[in-house]
Amino acid sequence: MTEITVSEYSGFCFGVKRAVDMINKSLDEGSGRIYCLGELIHNRIFNESLKSRGVSFIGSDEIEGLPEGATVFLRAHGTVKQVIDDLEKRNIAYIDATCPYVSKIHKIVASQPQETKIMVIGDKNHPEVKGIMSWAKGEGAVFADSADIESSHPAGFKSEIDCILAVQTTFSGAEWEKCKVKIKELYPNVRIYETICSVTENRQKTTRALASVSDFCVVVGGKNSSNTAKLFAIASEVCENSVMIESASELGAYAERIKSANKIAIAAGASTPSGIIQEVYNTMADITNEELSFAEMLEQSFKTLNTGERVTGIVLAVNPTEVKVDLGTKHTGILPYDEITAESGVDLNDLFKVGDEVEVICGKFSDSDGTVLLSKKKIDMHKYWEAIKAAHESGELLEGTIKEIIKNEKGYAGVIALYGPNKVFIPASQTGVPKGEELESLRGQKVSFKIIDVNEQRKRAVGSIKASNRVTRKAAEEEFFANAKEGDKFVGTVRAIMSYGAFISLGAVDGMLHITELSWGRIKKPEEVLKVGDTINVFIKSIDVEKKRISLGYKTEENDPWNIFQKNYKVGDVVDATIVSIMPFGAFAEIFPDFDGLIHISQISDKPVSNPASVLKVGDKVTVKITAADVERRRLSLSIRALLEDNGAEEAPAEVEEAAEAATEEAAE
Repeated sequence: MTEITVSEYSGFCFGVKRAVDMINKSLDEGSGRIYCLGELIHNRIFNESLKSRGVSFIGSDEIEGLPEGATVFLRAHGTVKQVIDDLEKRNIAYIDATCPYVSKIHKIVASQPQETKIMVIGDKNHPEVKGIMSWAKGEGAVFADSADIESSHPAGFKSEIDCILAVQTTFSGAEWEKCKVKIKELYPNVRIYETICSVTENRQKTTRALASVSDFCVVVGGKNSSNTAKLFAIASEVCENSVMIESASELGAYAERIKSANKIAIAAGASTPSGIIQEVYNTMADITNEELSFAEMLEQSFKTLNTGERVTGIVLAVNPTEVKVDLGTKHTGILPYDEITAESGVDLNDLFKVGDEVEVICGKFSDSDGTVLLSKKKIDMHKYWEAIKAAHESGELLEGTIKEIIKNEKGYAGVIALYGPNKVFIPASQTGVPKGEELESLRGQKVSFKIIDVNEQRKRAVGSIKASNRVTRKAAEEEFFANAKEGDKFVGTVRAIMSYGAFISLGAVDGMLHITELSWGRIKKPEEVLKVGDTINVFIKSIDVEKKRISLGYKTEENDPWNIFQKNYKVGDVVDATIVSIMPFGAFAEIFPDFDGLIHISQISDKPVSNPASVLKVGDKVTVKITAADVERRRLSLSIRALLEDNGAEEAPAEVEEAAEAATEEAAE
């Protein structure tokens, strides 16, 4: 009987699955026409299925001709920095599905000063490597392998320059070790970054181990997939009878080799869908079964799976408590609710549809019932754990639901957030809740958090909501300063009041509204106009992007009281006014909010007045006549006397007016 084994790490890696999930979500939501920058993954069959759903694959030189409303999708390999800059310059929407492990290398390279030499081990023509090198500010070099390093440097070469060494995420682990030794000999001061994806390493190790004990090894993946090619090279080193195929349709050419093998290994690249792997397995099983006798086939039909075995089945039925799965054996798979998710209130019909493929692990068998208990949660825990590790490396934010509040003898210790089926502990000090306040308000809440610590051995992770909030605020702040310009208008909220003005929250950032901008009239302190929590219409007067400072304005042409005056009043009008201040030379009277004029001491009465305070007091209501309006100098003259005398007011002597003006200016300062 031929034994066929599929390598544990076959199929989509975390980064590829993330990209596939993101493009499927965009297609399901119908978010407009999607243009993928290059093939999403190196798998022809999968890419053809995307084309059938309306996805177009384009080159970077086609961005300029994209129609309005287009969305560009950046694949898991990432792209060059210049393309991202071009998209943002042209204001074209894009979805960045770059693998977090690749993004991590971008950040490492981008953080290096111009004088630092950037060296990368990998394929210089691979999109991932091109993207990495585009972030280098200064000199850069790409080496294919240790032999390339040696041939690229003259004998006796040694340099003390500052330099770093990184590696393509899918590079061979064994060859990477050789490269590090060579580079250290040539560049003693080199700083080395371990940037091979851990999943890639595990995939290569398990492929080597499995192929070494097999008679025939099949590596499944796209013809142009770099990591699939590396798997094939590794398998060929330990199993001469190894082949590389793209789909099950190619297996016919190897039928005789398959029939003659006792042990067959199947390995697959990171961009190979599980459906293709399953089809390869089934086709090879069919080929080997052609040689079985009737008795052997009958025995095979009653063959059961093993406890702990990982298998892909087809959903037969879905109900509120469980999912039934066809495993291709005499046992029907039962996938209980609590082996799917740890969350309550989830409708399984939203997660599964009849005919869907589902990857599960076999548990307890019951021959009497003809069933086997399955678990999807165990597989998900592994996948989500890989995502947690990747997020720890890249700084990417995760989102989960707070399910538990942890207390100890000292009070609140923290909370537990569920990320998929995995638990992430968030200490009380990292929740963002002020010290001493209860954490119960977080229960059941969806929160964003950053992974700040990972314990690989114990499979435990620590997160921080506070760190996530900082990242979110910083991103929002950077976006604000990237787009804001002088004259932009906002509805802001008064956050704090100082003696010299008020800080106004514009959402992502605060701006300063100086006291001189608060009113067209005379005020002594901001509290006369504003209080914390007020909303106010403001605009950007000036912005300093480098220092992250914003000066706000409030006074506009529309609310300029002199404009209001000119539209509604004229010299000669008789109006009601309120005395707002008393001076030795007269009194100021307000005829509408924030707009007042001077009643000179000579115009208070038709009789001589030596002290205005003896006749008027603040708050008095008086009727006055507008006798003069100097718009340019913003001076308004009022008179009570003009209404008391039959022949109108006599003009005050010039020297008196000049003294009044001087006093008025002094009072206004």
